[in-house]
Amino acid sequence: MKNLAAGIAVLLLAGAATPAFAACAVKPPPGLVTPGALTIGSNMSTPPQMFIENGQPAGFEIDLSRALAGAMCLKPVFINIAFGGLFPGLVAHKFDYVTSGLGITPQRQQVFDFLPYLVGGIQLVTRKDSGLRFKDENDLCGHSVATISGTTQARAIETANDVVCKPGNKITLKYFPSFNDAIIQLRKKSADVAFVDWGFAAYVTRLLPELTVASPIISGRKEVPRNKLGMAFRKNDAAMRDAVAAALQSIERTGEYSKILEKWHLERGDISKPI
Repeated sequence: MKNLAAGIAVLLLAGAATPAFAACAVKPPPGLVTPGALTIGSNMSTPPQMFIENGQPAGFEIDLSRALAGAMCLKPVFINIAFGGLFPGLVAHKFDYVTSGLGITPQRQQVFDFLPYLVGGIQLVTRKDSGLRFKDENDLCGHSVATISGTTQARAIETANDVVCKPGNKITLKYFPSFNDAIIQLRKKSADVAFVDWGFAAYVTRLLPELTVASPIISGRKEVPRNKLGMAFRKNDAAMRDAVAAALQSIERTGEYSKILEKWHLERGDISKPI
């Protein structure tokens, strides 16, 4: 009887665990940095993508990562780190993946795998009293521009400076650690223009009425297709990438992805729709 009771207890426990496991839309991947958790590295300085609000991570990419972790029955753990430490930290296995408004570029794809989650684009912001308007980055010659170093935004301006701007009429490019810092310099009139992600441009011009969007989404031009933002994974970690990709497909099917886009006014970046 004692052995029978023990056997029944084991069966009851197994039965109780089955529904919880079945509730997970996606099986958690092996090799997690911390068992039972999805550890995400991010530079939380760019609303509405990722930022700190009341001492806690907030933003579109934060909500998205929480939803992805939930689909795998994992606890999301966020690590806020300087932008320059994201890729080294990923290589050092400090994170399961990195999400920080990363543009997917051929250079980055040589070293890391990416999972697209948002259609990106870059946009110019100015002070309303400046009266400045631009068609694209090639119109910036002769102006001072604030942006983040080492980003797709900075490279686009550097290319315009080298190819389009003539000597004596170059762009004065000012590098800062975050888009927030670039906007501060714009408000202080230390720069004429801030060159930022379109989502941040939309966010900050709603928040600060003295600022205005001064261009279309310029990477949406026919000759320069809109780029995609992606989560970065180690090249040798296909299992992690595939599990997160399956989780993303799951929340797209349930409509949760669309709700997160709507919450942060980023519907124009829906990855599931044609560009």
